[in-house]
Amino acid sequence: MFAQRAKNWLLVRIRQTALELVPLDSRASNRSGRRVRELDGLRAFAILPVILFHCYPEHGPLRWLYPIGAVGWIGVDLFFVLSGYLITGILLDAVGTRHYYRNFIARRTLRIFPLYYLCLVLFTLAVWLNGSPASWEALRKWGGPNSFFFYAGNIRSVVEKEFPPVLSFVPLWSLQVEEQFYLVYPLIVWLLPVRRLRRFLIACVLVAPVCRLLIVIFRPEYSLSCYVLMPCRMDALSLGGLVAVMIRSGKPRLSLAGWRWMVAIGIAMVVATFSIGGCQFWDPLNQSIGYSVIDATFASLLALILSCPTGRLIDFLCWQPFVYIGQISYGMYLLHVPAARIGRAVLSVVTPVEPQSALAAAVMFGASILAASISWRFFESKLLVLKDRFTG
Repeated sequence: MFAQRAKNWLLVRIRQTALELVPLDSRASNRSGRRVRELDGLRAFAILPVILFHCYPEHGPLRWLYPIGAVGWIGVDLFFVLSGYLITGILLDAVGTRHYYRNFIARRTLRIFPLYYLCLVLFTLAVWLNGSPASWEALRKWGGPNSFFFYAGNIRSVVEKEFPPVLSFVPLWSLQVEEQFYLVYPLIVWLLPVRRLRRFLIACVLVAPVCRLLIVIFRPEYSLSCYVLMPCRMDALSLGGLVAVMIRSGKPRLSLAGWRWMVAIGIAMVVATFSIGGCQFWDPLNQSIGYSVIDATFASLLALILSCPTGRLIDFLCWQPFVYIGQISYGMYLLHVPAARIGRAVLSVVTPVEPQSALAAAVMFGASILAASISWRFFESKLLVLKDRFTG
């Protein structure tokens, strides 16, 4: 009798947990592939501002892009929010499956590590063999490339109080923030029920700006840590995770009009923050609360997109060029700096390319898309096939 009651209780708990994870609105979590196209399209609007930030034209026919380029660093925050949403959803769907942690780490490794380490080796060899002696000496004095091989380059940047002197290494900090967060996060998702996971993510969202504010007030000489350290940036990843939890649990959810208002209010707050404190990532107001305002706006935008069954916004994001750029965005992020340098060197044989010109920006975009396309076609996509071996 006792065994039967225990069995019935266990079955009820399993059903309750399953119901808690089922989306209230199936349109908001469509896994048919259309949803992936929308998120790929959104990912394009994360990578394009980042590239423009590194080469925005100050004169010429594209000088109207200058204001967008000046704030292009916020594209990294959109990457963080998207990553938090996607990874949390994957983990929630995989809880209870066999080899849960091993499969996640293996699939994450196949997606991130091969191109990361290939680029890291190529960047190091390029500076050592083909770069100027001054560049290699500057990198060596900064600490060398070794910290990047152990996913600790962001920590080294804080110690040195500056980014690495070789620009190709600079974008790697965001990948290190993500991997440091995801090293432990799968275990947290596995251990905590959905309600407690929601509370944990909310706590991360609240703690991150407090950490940044304390650094800005008491240790301003280490203000770079507000931008590149995982505890200071975990609010973006956690907000994406909260969107994933909300979509699956259906608690609580706004109407479509409500999310539109949330996005509009968020944009107004971002503009106000930039107007009052400046638009650069090192401005104190951004470092204290500005990042969180930006991340909350992007999380609201993501929730709006996930709540839209159809419409102009969905059609816009599903436009094939945006979808393709989103698909190759990882390669673009890693390769856009060296690709642009090679592109400018080749083009300079025909005509000079002035820094921060419209031509330089066009070369950076074209070269980064070409390099990322080659990487995706002949390297990344070949390895991603192996991910199917690590499924629950």
